[in-house]
Amino acid sequence: MKHLTGLITACLAAALMTVSAFSTTALPEIHSETYLVMDAASGQVLLERGAHTRMYPASITKILTCALALEHMQEVGDTLDSQHTMTYEATHTIDPGSTHIALTEEEVVTLRDLVYTTMIESANDAANGLAEYTAGSLDAFPALMNQKAQELGATDSHFVNANGLHDPDHYTSAYDMALITRWALGIEGFREAFGATEYTVPVTNKQPVERNFGTHHHMLVESQYYYEGTTGGKLGWTPEAQHTLVTLAERNGLELICVVMKSSNQYDKYEDAAALLNACFADYSACEVSSEQYVRHTIPVMEGENQTGEIVFPSQSFSFARPAAVAKVEIKGQLIAPQQIQQGESIEPTLQFTGPDGELLAEFPLEWEYHALTEPVQPVAATGDSGTAEGFSLTWWQILLLVLAAMVLLLLLIRQWNLYRRRQRRKKRAARLAARGIDVAPEFRRRHSEEERRTRQTIAFSSTSRDRDNLVPVRRYPRDRGRN
Repeated sequence: MKHLTGLITACLAAALMTVSAFSTTALPEIHSETYLVMDAASGQVLLERGAHTRMYPASITKILTCALALEHMQEVGDTLDSQHTMTYEATHTIDPGSTHIALTEEEVVTLRDLVYTTMIESANDAANGLAEYTAGSLDAFPALMNQKAQELGATDSHFVNANGLHDPDHYTSAYDMALITRWALGIEGFREAFGATEYTVPVTNKQPVERNFGTHHHMLVESQYYYEGTTGGKLGWTPEAQHTLVTLAERNGLELICVVMKSSNQYDKYEDAAALLNACFADYSACEVSSEQYVRHTIPVMEGENQTGEIVFPSQSFSFARPAAVAKVEIKGQLIAPQQIQQGESIEPTLQFTGPDGELLAEFPLEWEYHALTEPVQPVAATGDSGTAEGFSLTWWQILLLVLAAMVLLLLLIRQWNLYRRRQRRKKRAARLAARGIDVAPEFRRRHSEEERRTRQTIAFSSTSRDRDNLVPVRRYPRDRGRN
């Protein structure tokens, strides 16, 4: 039985941490009031300033709006080609001077039209259309936004609309926007819209001509501020929020989310983002590891004193940003989980990766499976209050050792028995010879000394026959021994 997938959002929040102390590259002056760079794979915070300060997000709010709409679309079985009819409320409740694509009441468009124009053109009327599609009404949508923010651990945020138009109660932080973006990247279809630079809305029932749109994010397209490796982004601006930006960039397998907020100049936000990304790409590299390198045992699941099952960890792959100052061989992994649990208890195991000095590099929630045992297993030695054993069980390798020990003991006993029988036979034969008057040769009763043996060998191999003639013959048994 797999771990409940409903806990995944809570687990994502557990994987986050700050490791900005590893950044060694000197930064130029950063004009934006707050900023943060996060590793998209692990959620590590690599650089930050005022990361939890509440700020007005402006149109980067639309990242959450599009992601919620795509998530809802998949839940109900719709596709990007599914159609939506715009309402009067969605088209007439935006500020007159705000960005829009002139959608009108009763105009039928596809979800693809709404998603791509919301991301590329930052159209407020399209964002309202996504809100109505997802929640049924504009008033109901903020509740979904705030619920998702809480699930992700974005506790610095509160949203009141789908488009980011200014409201004093509509705020977030650089950290929360990175969390939201990281979650959104995992939703099917979001990356494509986040990285799109052009889109054409075809002819509709209300508009007889096509509408063409192009991105305003200068880091995504050829320009003075183009940044190599940029794969997505969203801009925002209101007089109160000033300029805000979320940019996604990847180099050599390391994917980073950069958030800058409250930049007074429209071009400063690009320079700030490029400087922050350059520093992190210089100080970190992508590191991929497998959980089976560090997690090799199971967790017993008990019911009272009997084991009824076990928690098993399937192999998983993880990626995180490794500081340039830390070699891969210096990284250590540790399973954070109880030694055993009782039946029915919840468990949220994690795998922590630390550097050579014990500094936390990354932490990930682990997937797990519950395997029930065929028969409950008692503890190896259960002792009562009196200290006497109440139960005893052996593992397979303990049984094997006992069998091997018994076999060795049996072989020793057989050898001793054979030696004993041989000695008895020799004694009986000597007794029979003595009874018949046959002299028992001394060499039968004892072995020759080492000196006598060497003397006989020397004479036996002498080159002269005189020495051999002087050798006292060894008395042997008569050929007719035993005969009368």
